Amino acid sequence: MERDTLIVLLGAEDSDVYESCRDALRAGYEFKVFDGAVPVEALITTYRRRERHTRTRGIRALGFIQAVERLVSAEELGELLIGQVGGAGTAWFYQLFPAPDGSRVVACLGVSQEREDASRP
Repeated sequence: MERDTLIVLLGAEDSDVYESCRDALRAGYEFKVFDGAVPVEALITTYRRRERHTRTRGIRALGFIQAVERLVSAEELGELLIGQVGGAGTAWFYQLFPAPDGSRVVACLGVSQEREDASRP
């Protein structure tokens, strides 16, 4: 998937996390959409667990709960792609879940990479 295509797809949703991810792409953050689809059921299980972990550790996140809800709503698709925006040295890391046909981004979440969280001594 091309950067410009992903920016357009993220523009279809009016939410803080989609806008923030779009801005990161425009700013030149690294991104990748992985080959091969993943069962939505497995994504729901994994990202419910990760949301709980993030919340428990006090790690700042954008749209995490909403992303899990969107995954649940997209269960009829059967599978989704996984993408990411960000990397070493970026303030935020975004996880994206595009439809298998690349027609839309079903869910998007952002996690702060600053590790000044509540779990640190």
